[in-house]
Amino acid sequence: MHILEYYQNDAKREELKQILQLGAQHHPAGLPDFFLEKDLWVTEILRLLYDEKLLGDYAVAFKGGTALSKCWKAIDRFSEDIDLSIHWADLAEAENELTEWAQSTKNPSQQKKFRERQTERLTEWSSQLCEKLNQRLVQYGIEGLGAELEEDSHGEKINFHYPRVTESANSYHLDFVLLEFGGRNRGEPTVEHEVKSYLAEVSELQSLEFPVAKVQAYDPDYIVWEKLTALHQFSTMERDPNSHRLARHWYDVDCMLEKGTANPIKAMQARSDVVEMKKQRWPEKGVDYELILKGQLKLIPEADRLAGISVDHKESIEGRMFFTNQQPSSFEEIIDRVSCAQLSINKAALDSWVRQNVRWVYSGAWMQGVAEYSGKIVRSEMFLKGQSKRALENLTKRVLDSAQ
Repeated sequence: MHILEYYQNDAKREELKQILQLGAQHHPAGLPDFFLEKDLWVTEILRLLYDEKLLGDYAVAFKGGTALSKCWKAIDRFSEDIDLSIHWADLAEAENELTEWAQSTKNPSQQKKFRERQTERLTEWSSQLCEKLNQRLVQYGIEGLGAELEEDSHGEKINFHYPRVTESANSYHLDFVLLEFGGRNRGEPTVEHEVKSYLAEVSELQSLEFPVAKVQAYDPDYIVWEKLTALHQFSTMERDPNSHRLARHWYDVDCMLEKGTANPIKAMQARSDVVEMKKQRWPEKGVDYELILKGQLKLIPEADRLAGISVDHKESIEGRMFFTNQQPSSFEEIIDRVSCAQLSINKAALDSWVRQNVRWVYSGAWMQGVAEYSGKIVRSEMFLKGQSKRALENLTKRVLDSAQ
């Protein structure tokens, strides 16, 4: 029997409640029953979108915390949103992607026109998807099942409601599944992944059938750089960001780096692509994404801002956002590790930047490296010709000193 058939009448729903309680007692990660129930529908929605092709022909990447958890096993928290990125050129129906990119990023006026057009296209696309979802959901014969486009979300949010048989004891969790769409970003590169529900991991329930989806998951190199640039934004933006549900981004980065899900130092193409996309599509007052390429990635905000995010981390633990058997480190420990990662990433970025921007000056048997960094002319010591490696190391050190 398929697990979702238990929603079809009151008697079966009572049985489902007991099944979910049993699942919570025996799940290897100690997931509570309301997590397990919601995840059934997260997985089923993904199956409808990808396996039944409700997304259509556009390239759409499954990304965010839910993808990190279900595809890469990178994080031990329950992410209740389904984040999906439609490849911007597909949504724009661009005949030539490079030409369209050049035109849409030509100047602020063209950028604004592009954002407005993409918002209109996304709203229309999401409305059609919502309609297709509801037409398909009718076939389940389950009362209370439905999708609605969130008002004033500009097509970015669809709320999926289901008749819950479990209850959450706190307000940190949404009582519906939130689908979030982006129409200005990439929907590729992706990797195909099979996604199963957490309840299917319980050995005592193997006689039941559970939803399974084959999704196109965003490349983890791009995920980690989108996360890192988000931390850079939150740390440097002029206005204070809303700290509610913000701490998870530091937790996610820490987990990805600790588990080796992606190596941002080696993912140079992803770094360049993400920085350019953020710079052009999501400018934010006070944020300079170009600094990341020069070894000035900032992942830790100032103390006052950091304090509010630390409070959010504690609230997320109290709100049972993490797997019971894999509780997170303290926020202080996470920040310490992320700070160390910042140093390593920035050193590698600065080394690369110096190699790409050095200008060599020769005088007889001697050579000197020169680079312009943040408006300053920086020179290495004089070295004998052929000692370019030592000269580069010296120039990098002097560039670093000039930035402090």
